[in-house]
Amino acid sequence: MRRLFIGIFLLGSGAFGARVVAQAPAPSAQTWTIDAVLTAALAQHPLVEAARAQLSAAEGMRQTAGNLPNPIATYWFENVPFSSRTSTLLDPESNIYGTLPLEPFLQRGSRIGQASNEIRVAQASVTMAQQSVAADAVRAFYRVALGQSAVEAARDNLAAIEDVVVYLRNRVAQGAAPEGDLIRAEVERDRAAADVTMADVDLIRAQAALRPFLGGAAPVETLRVLPPTWPSQPTTLAPVTEFTTHALAQRADIVAARARTDAASNALALERSLVVRQLGASFGIKRTSGVTAMEGGLSLTVPLFDHNRGEIQRATGEHLAADFATRWLERVIASEVEAEYQVAERLTSQVASLQASFINRAEESRRIALATYQEGATTLLQVLDASRTLSEARVMFARVVTAANQSLFDLAITAGYDARSAAQLGRGPAGSPSLNSQGGWR
Repeated sequence: MRRLFIGIFLLGSGAFGARVVAQAPAPSAQTWTIDAVLTAALAQHPLVEAARAQLSAAEGMRQTAGNLPNPIATYWFENVPFSSRTSTLLDPESNIYGTLPLEPFLQRGSRIGQASNEIRVAQASVTMAQQSVAADAVRAFYRVALGQSAVEAARDNLAAIEDVVVYLRNRVAQGAAPEGDLIRAEVERDRAAADVTMADVDLIRAQAALRPFLGGAAPVETLRVLPPTWPSQPTTLAPVTEFTTHALAQRADIVAARARTDAASNALALERSLVVRQLGASFGIKRTSGVTAMEGGLSLTVPLFDHNRGEIQRATGEHLAADFATRWLERVIASEVEAEYQVAERLTSQVASLQASFINRAEESRRIALATYQEGATTLLQVLDASRTLSEARVMFARVVTAANQSLFDLAITAGYDARSAAQLGRGPAGSPSLNSQGGWR
């Protein structure tokens, strides 16, 4: 019976070890990969749709800014008697002419430039909304993945302790083991059962947090995720300068900030052009006493008093403020990229150091404790402690791997890569897109 129990115990340990390396259950109809989660989240999220609506509004403003002014047609007559009974000493005159406003032509370039930069801001806002939604979805995804690992570790620990309880119950019945050991094992089993319940609760909450990103496509109780497998080869990061350069050139918030600065510059030019107002050219014909002649003219408001000085000052201040905000954002982005780079380096290095033997040593420790307990060379507490240590080691390894995966994604997003490319990073050379041409991974 002793050999049978040891064999069953070790077989269960080995089977769970394989599950931890995979870090996810086998794919099923309700299993979601990170790519599927991103596709579902970006396809229907209201924040992304709202940003796209703002882009459509900006495109409408650009269309309006490019409109040409309509000419004004005028028919003018004078010296016409009120009735046939009245007469006038002056000959009747009539005028037909058209006036084309000219000031819109002076302002058109600035208006178009400002509207075009507002489109750039709106496009960057769409990208920022997509990245924000993707980041939240990925965090929810890895939260579920970690919850699944915690539940599996807790259940395996409970099963192992249950086997110890069964073994001790038989030994106590035979008078070969003290009843105190059985009671202690039963207490530990109940504690392990409580751990399973708490892990289940945390997993349900994590599943509920992920489900909205899927559009309600999966019931909470059956929602499972399949996280990417950590590559066996160490992940090597490109130099941090490549990430920083890409971020300063491509990140949506800095693109939007620069577009706002350019829009403020166009707004300043527009205000300066408004010094000349109501400028128009007229052309038409005039008929007097049966004689038809051509007429033309130019009208403008004389800028004797500068009514636009305050608006020019306002536009100048806004342009300077936008420029300073852009400079500050460049500093912040460089700092954020450097921080995320260091986090990713430390976590990937930690995974590499634990990946080889961390779980195996914990499993071996439990095997040794169990075997020596069967031989009477150790106590039950050491067996229970070794089993609990193995469970905690599995959860800790899952946390480190999850954090490392999350850090790689966060680094790519911080560096300005799109969400789908960011999700591919760290998966190894097979099945992952190369970002060497863009700066990033090697």
